Amino acid sequence: MEKDGSKAAESTLSKRDIHEEWRDNYRTPDNEHFYRMAFSHIVKEFGAPPGAQVMDAGCGSCAKSKHLVDQGLTVLGTDLSQHALDMAGDALRGTRYEQAIELRQANLTAITMDDGAMQYIVCWGVLMHVPDVTTAIAELSRILAPGGRLAISEGNKRSLQSVVLRFLKKVLRRERAEVIDTPAGIENWEETDEGRLMTRQADIPWLVREFDKHGLKLISRRAGQFSEMYWVVPTPVLKKLIHWFNWLWFRVFRWGGPAFGNILVFEKRK
Repeated sequence: MEKDGSKAAESTLSKRDIHEEWRDNYRTPDNEHFYRMAFSHIVKEFGAPPGAQVMDAGCGSCAKSKHLVDQGLTVLGTDLSQHALDMAGDALRGTRYEQAIELRQANLTAITMDDGAMQYIVCWGVLMHVPDVTTAIAELSRILAPGGRLAISEGNKRSLQSVVLRFLKKVLRRERAEVIDTPAGIENWEETDEGRLMTRQADIPWLVREFDKHGLKLISRRAGQFSEMYWVVPTPVLKKLIHWFNWLWFRVFRWGGPAFGNILVFEKRK
């Protein structure tokens, strides 16, 4: 079952349309402002020297990679989808980012890199779409060098947004996806125009324990975006209010517990 699910999810994630949809929904000016703050935080947690290479695992169209370059780093951008890498190549061509970002196709569940090959890795919003997440975690941990640091961003199943939406869907009987509760979190399997797609709201303590099994200790957890409901509310004013509250929570309160987005930074034990 898991193998079939992984194949279906990988087929969907390999297609160009799904990456174009994510780019259009999330790469907005308001979101880019948040990403600048978030990646500044990550690079500070890394303590990486200028020019150091970081792996953007699941880079998609390379919007996140650009923010890492803006912070003074070079990037190895990897993705399962050759279509996504082609999009990234088109977007980078002729820009100041082209020489700072190397693109390579790679599957997170079978990374063709040596043990300890990377000192810094970012995996932003990617594990949530990987059915075989335990293998992906093992692979990311394997290629991280001792003393190296890894940053991930995942949706939190215990967030206020997640809890309220699950309650409303249950009461209103509006759930359209197949929902599976697993140790790693709550998986939502839906049929899209591109194929079957899985999105997981993570059990954050489970993630921490799973990385710890591979020698990675959590050194930082803080809120990402408190809510992502800006992409479903109907008016620009409501969208702006949600973005403003996300900014406030990230800069002032920082607590990941009630926030949907969680940013976790790990260090591999020496």
